[in-house]
Amino acid sequence: MLMLESVKAKGMFSLLEQCRKILIMGVYLLLYLQSSINNPFRYVREYVAKVVQSELRRLGFDVDFSDVYSTLEIPPDESLGDLAFPVFKIAKKFKQNPLTLASTVTFNIQQCKHVLVKRVKAVKGYVNFFINTAELAKILFESIRSLGENYGFVKVEKPLRIVVEHTSANPVHPLHIGHCRNAIIGDTLARLLKLRGHKVETRFYINDMGRQVATLVYGYTVLGKPKPKGKPDHYLGLIYAITNTIIEIDRLKSEIEKCKKSNEYEKVREKLRELDELISVASELRSRDRELFDKLAEKLKGRDHESEISRLMREYEFRESKETVETFREVCSLVIQGFKETLSKLGITFDKWDWESDIAWSGLVRKLIDLAKSRNLITLYKGALALNLKDVQEDPDVREKLKLPSFNIPPLILMRSDGTTLYTTRDVAYSLVKFENADKVINVIMNEQRLEQLQVRLALAALGYRRQAYNQIHYVYEIVKLPGFKMSGRKGRYITMDEAIEEAIVRARVEVDKRNPTLPARVREEIAKSVGLGALRYAMISVSATKPMIFEWDRVLSLEVNSGPYIQYAHARAVNILQKYGKPVDYDRIDYSAAEETQRRRRLVKLLSQMPEVFSRAADELKPEYIVEYLGKVAEEFNAFYTEDPVIGEPDEGKRNFKLALVEATRIVLRNSLNALGITAPERM
Repeated sequence: MLMLESVKAKGMFSLLEQCRKILIMGVYLLLYLQSSINNPFRYVREYVAKVVQSELRRLGFDVDFSDVYSTLEIPPDESLGDLAFPVFKIAKKFKQNPLTLASTVTFNIQQCKHVLVKRVKAVKGYVNFFINTAELAKILFESIRSLGENYGFVKVEKPLRIVVEHTSANPVHPLHIGHCRNAIIGDTLARLLKLRGHKVETRFYINDMGRQVATLVYGYTVLGKPKPKGKPDHYLGLIYAITNTIIEIDRLKSEIEKCKKSNEYEKVREKLRELDELISVASELRSRDRELFDKLAEKLKGRDHESEISRLMREYEFRESKETVETFREVCSLVIQGFKETLSKLGITFDKWDWESDIAWSGLVRKLIDLAKSRNLITLYKGALALNLKDVQEDPDVREKLKLPSFNIPPLILMRSDGTTLYTTRDVAYSLVKFENADKVINVIMNEQRLEQLQVRLALAALGYRRQAYNQIHYVYEIVKLPGFKMSGRKGRYITMDEAIEEAIVRARVEVDKRNPTLPARVREEIAKSVGLGALRYAMISVSATKPMIFEWDRVLSLEVNSGPYIQYAHARAVNILQKYGKPVDYDRIDYSAAEETQRRRRLVKLLSQMPEVFSRAADELKPEYIVEYLGKVAEEFNAFYTEDPVIGEPDEGKRNFKLALVEATRIVLRNSLNALGITAPERM
């Protein structure tokens, strides 16, 4: 009797166990069927995380899904699996042996059939999952079919209003290769954030109140306000460089005479070396336009440059002279006209062009100074009126939120002795303007301005604008280095963005003509433009913004390495395969088992399914280089795939359709990723 009861109990347990397995399979199948087509690989992660969580809870370990999900890793070696769950934290928390726990979890998972899991393996405290690539391919192809040009672009649940201020070059000379990096980074960030679902506004800050603009206005005025010859930013840039060089030569000559009188001969030798360099610069500038140089040199002779430039700055800031105001605006508008023309070649536009002078004239700067006085935040620093930042730096919340360095940030100088304000003072006011309709502000500014940007954010916090201080990001970028060439805007030594764009297109045209000499000239020119501009954009974001970039043409336009043309060429090859086939992919006649036949196919399916994750991470972390790295992997795998694995020549219909669908998915992923970076995907090269 007892034996009979025991048999019944065992039978009941077995039945319950079978029901449990069926129920688990049903849950996972439902999850699979209801998986969002927006993000295939994320839902594979979620699926695996659910499997792991279920087994851990069955063993009596209460774990959260989010903890399991965030712990999943992609193994460094594909022979170890596609996803891995390390059990060490859980084993430590619940006082278990990690090797035993990993083996137990693995064994239990193996007892149930899981749609998206092919097999599971325990390795040294890891539960390693091998994904069912055939099932993943089904989700991927359905996503591609349904979303098309929107595939990969996952929207955030809570969109923000974001301002991206970038480029903001001083309007005194044409944009150069360094500005090119700023402009392309800023424009790319704005594109990614928009695709992520945020409401983005791009702004350019026209710095029209500094000494550099006053120097240009000074030279332009003494010349009689000539009409620009050619592109206005180039012509006015030459006037600025000549004016500045002549002023510096006059200054050095005066200092040399003073040093001679005081018998400071070491300083005399040092300044003579500087003078020799400036005379060499002057010679270069004169060779560019002898008539302009000689005329400007004659007009500037015997003038008190410093007092005249200071007068112009004061008259403009306080609007003491209508003529001066009109001249500043005229000069800056001409240079900005040139900027717009240059930027448009790269598809870069701005929603708003903000004048620094408008900020000053609005009275907001004066209000902030008065607010600082009312809060007893005013101090003297280097003999000038300044904002004391000592107390606010000691606030633990401020230190944490702004990630302040260990050294003390000096006071922020608010105005000069003549009453004119500094650009950092106006930057504080401008920050408030940008935040009028924004939740976050991203300023793409060179690393050289790191201290000033910290001062601006500390000033906002000290004045009571903590939301603005905490949500303003200084997006740091480093310089562009040209081997064997040192740039200087003041000396007129730079590679302009216009020259870089033209050179990129010319070099691309040589390659296009070499590969497709029979194409009509107009078509070859269009391809060269697409490839050249794409190469330039790709190069500027291929290196992390925090690292200096070495700009070399051979690498920028290479078809052999991870470059813009290399990715574009992979896209053109995918298009060519599909065009040669000449018929749409028959998705109803795909043999999905073909996905498991080679490692190359498995890798490509996994990579293509990861685009939404890569894009989301790049947009959220403001790191477009993630997409660049990803594109390199996709192009490399695809190039190897179609070389080793004939597509159109595949005799089996089901496998041929699978391969064609894989080519189509690759084409869309390459195109969408390139477009997200502001780069066109040509259909032939």
